[in-house]
Amino acid sequence: MNHKQITTLWCSVIVEELIRQGAGFFCISPGSRSTPLTLAVAENPEARFRMFPDERSAGFFALGYAKATGMPAVLVCTSGTAVANYFPALIEASADARPMLVLSADRPFELLETGANQTIRQQDIFSTYTRWSFELPEPGTGTPLPALLSTIDHAVSKCLASPAGPVHLNLPFREPLEPEPPVPGHPWAEPLSVWRKSDQPWCQFELPVHEPPIECLSAVRKILAHAERPLFIAGSMDNSADGLAVSKLARLLGIPLFADLTSGIRLERNCIPWQLAFQNETLAERYRPDVVIHFGGQLIGKQPALAIRKHPPSHYIVVRQNPGRFGPDHNVTMRIEASPASIATALNTSRKPLQSFDCSTIFREATSLIDRTVCAPEQPVNEISAPRIVSSLTVSSHALFVANSMTARDMDTYAAPHADKPLRTGLNRGVSGIDGIISTAAGFSAGLDCPVTLLIGDISFLHDLNALSLLNHPSNPLIVIVVNNHGGGIFSFLPIASQTDRLDECFATPQEFDVESAARTFGLGYACPETNRNFSALYTEALKQRKSLVIEIRSNRQENLLLHRTLQERLRPIFENALCFGI
Repeated sequence: MNHKQITTLWCSVIVEELIRQGAGFFCISPGSRSTPLTLAVAENPEARFRMFPDERSAGFFALGYAKATGMPAVLVCTSGTAVANYFPALIEASADARPMLVLSADRPFELLETGANQTIRQQDIFSTYTRWSFELPEPGTGTPLPALLSTIDHAVSKCLASPAGPVHLNLPFREPLEPEPPVPGHPWAEPLSVWRKSDQPWCQFELPVHEPPIECLSAVRKILAHAERPLFIAGSMDNSADGLAVSKLARLLGIPLFADLTSGIRLERNCIPWQLAFQNETLAERYRPDVVIHFGGQLIGKQPALAIRKHPPSHYIVVRQNPGRFGPDHNVTMRIEASPASIATALNTSRKPLQSFDCSTIFREATSLIDRTVCAPEQPVNEISAPRIVSSLTVSSHALFVANSMTARDMDTYAAPHADKPLRTGLNRGVSGIDGIISTAAGFSAGLDCPVTLLIGDISFLHDLNALSLLNHPSNPLIVIVVNNHGGGIFSFLPIASQTDRLDECFATPQEFDVESAARTFGLGYACPETNRNFSALYTEALKQRKSLVIEIRSNRQENLLLHRTLQERLRPIFENALCFGI
């Protein structure tokens, strides 16, 4: 076989094995050096793929797809800075334990570090952020094809093993790059004859199931049985079964449950929004749990960590299916690597239900105050009412994605629980960046195969503006709700706001771009409701449509700061008059 035939067969084998391993969705960015890989994907009838002009957007789309499906989308790009543009999404995937597989085309050996065009050092470019990084040889009959297949199998397994995360394969190709059908029956391809006749991967693998030792479970049961003021925390969790099991355990044992938005159970109808109570400084000062069991990963807000930091519990137990280190306050006394559902189920009979104070009346009073204060129908829609309305109206056939900064905090704190079952909710909380949010939400929608509502701030929206080009595709309809306060509103809440007169100049970065013009540029519908009533009606109607729409919520940073502080002051007496809470 000649060089073109060898390269064509080489790439077709890679693509076919990825598909057989379940990694059959490809995010491709156009380029010359990656031609053999791109055409191998396009020619395989079982491959599904999207084209992305921007590799950064492709990387975040792949991240959203992984959040939705638990499987890696395969990123394909040309050489040079193209591969570097994956880095922000890859860092997030690494921190949040999401599978991702990068196939970067590269120049051959003789062009490296010679000043050749579009050539950089690509091997190990992502350093420690990958679970595995490997450079394949250039296509050639000197390399056995079974070795190529087993390498692909190992790459997929490393993506999915605990902790899941990114894998990078660097693939050098020598010109010519155009494809040519390989010669049938060539001796080099003979070892694949049985593989070709089947639909199974070359090497199948099973991921390990982590079960805690009996002694460990016994110890936790004993600790919980003797606890006087226990607290459960539900942090970020990957699936609804974990969240449901933790929620059930809390109800069975009568133990307070602080459910973060990333847990998947924050929006459940019966969830008590403890975030509202923990804003109260007096409660944070007096609250002293003696045992904390933290299911899952990190939280959006600083509470209840601030309260626990003042009065460390005797036992702080973390349960998560991830071997990575977790515990920013270094107060973890026991770490269990297992699914939260398995541990929660094992603890169902660990003690008699706690005779706790019924706090439902207090929280009904608090939520009623919020609705009267900021959600009255004729009031202007604002940064608290918008997430509250969205959370109360989003239907189970829909999913929710929330950008970082103030939008995540406001949704976590002020969301109105209403769902009968967990609502799929996605956030990029691995490293909490504001980049690539629209792209991630689009990938989340494509992976779930359902419409998604995205709540996003104006700076995050601007940061990923070109991703609006993805939203006319039928596979990822998005309702994009842009909270526009003309800058970084979160900085108004930070101590720096009162310590400098250069807040706008150096931190808030005021923006005057036109959200409507941006939406129209990409052929998207646009609306800008003024009141809570208008917004509710508009959003209710949008939920019935399976198409993308941009909704702008106009806000003022100073008015928003005053609104938050006024609401917190009005909530204060409700919680200070009931500080016992039985906890």
